[in-house]
Amino acid sequence: MKCHRLNNQHGSVLLFTTVTLVLLLVFGGIAIDLTYFGSVRRELQRSMDAAALAGAGNLGFDDTAFPAARAAAQNYANLNGYSDPAAGVVSLNPNTANDPDGEIVLGIWDGANFAPSLDGTQVNAVRCSKFETPIPIPTSFLRLLGMANLPMRAQAIAVANPPLLPPNSCVGPFALSDCFFRTGEATSSLGCGTAVMFITSSGNPGSTNTAAWANLCGTSTPSAPQTQAVIDGLASGNCNVGCATPQPGTEIGTNNGMQQSTFDALESAFVQNFDPEVKYQVNNSSGGLAYEGPGWKLFVPVIDTGPTCPPGPISGAHQVTGWTELVITQIYDRNNGCAVTNTYDKNSAAICSTFDPSLRAVFGYYNCTLVKSVASREPGPRSALGTKLRLVK
Repeated sequence: MKCHRLNNQHGSVLLFTTVTLVLLLVFGGIAIDLTYFGSVRRELQRSMDAAALAGAGNLGFDDTAFPAARAAAQNYANLNGYSDPAAGVVSLNPNTANDPDGEIVLGIWDGANFAPSLDGTQVNAVRCSKFETPIPIPTSFLRLLGMANLPMRAQAIAVANPPLLPPNSCVGPFALSDCFFRTGEATSSLGCGTAVMFITSSGNPGSTNTAAWANLCGTSTPSAPQTQAVIDGLASGNCNVGCATPQPGTEIGTNNGMQQSTFDALESAFVQNFDPEVKYQVNNSSGGLAYEGPGWKLFVPVIDTGPTCPPGPISGAHQVTGWTELVITQIYDRNNGCAVTNTYDKNSAAICSTFDPSLRAVFGYYNCTLVKSVASREPGPRSALGTKLRLVK
């Protein structure tokens, strides 16, 4: 009788079925929780993508556009929120202080990495993140395992090249030394507002060479006819230099020889484009106003001229490190003196009152902000970057 009870298996199937159903119910519930989590997380990623692209699409050349960029990122994050009201809303902190750990961060995308902009002026990208305060997603079945909610994180980076070249603007066929854009250089405080000097190829004793003629279409030394052809085009309103704008990191040819025929062409083009009624503003290294007055504004490449500052004679191939605005304010020719009357330019005012038969100089004020991106007339979002997204060239 005892053995009979031990061998009695009545009810075993019911017990097995009950345990199996409970496990299936738990795992099915977990699958439902995880499916819901994945769906909501994709919506959060979509929200970050939209916010970053909207922010980048509102970036401008200077920090006056930054509030609009942050506001657009906030707005589009909210407009592209969750489909389930129970998940709440997507709200991003504007992070006006640009804290690197903030939810909306303005910075620089160099093609591989994003770096928050500490000075708030060199910006070409917006990063939007929802990770500082993870969004709780309530669970149903995972709650049985002690997981009452699931945190989520999402991030996107959108890139927009600054509008370095507004419509009808032109690139000048000369390059500036990067000495005055380097942090800690003794000469950096002399950069904005000093005379841009072209010295002879042999180098004049005591002269400071801060610029040179540039070949924007290659690494060969720019000849006088080649440079003059570009200047003649600029004078007639033709901004096409004959090739694609050189990117930072590429090399261009330079020549610091005077090239008198080219200098004469530049003087003629300057007089033609100088409008005393049009005022330009150029800021100095401290963000203050270095110049406000008439001139001829061009966009020029900044080149790496080596470790020595001031650089001395500039010739040969040099790497482009970025772009900046240059407002030519006066040209002094040893035959004719100052080309125009410009009392706003204090650098050349004293020189214009006298006549120096040995002086040939281009006076100008250049913006202390070095834009490390390709000069573009068509600013706009280029990409959104997330965990599984890639940069779109």
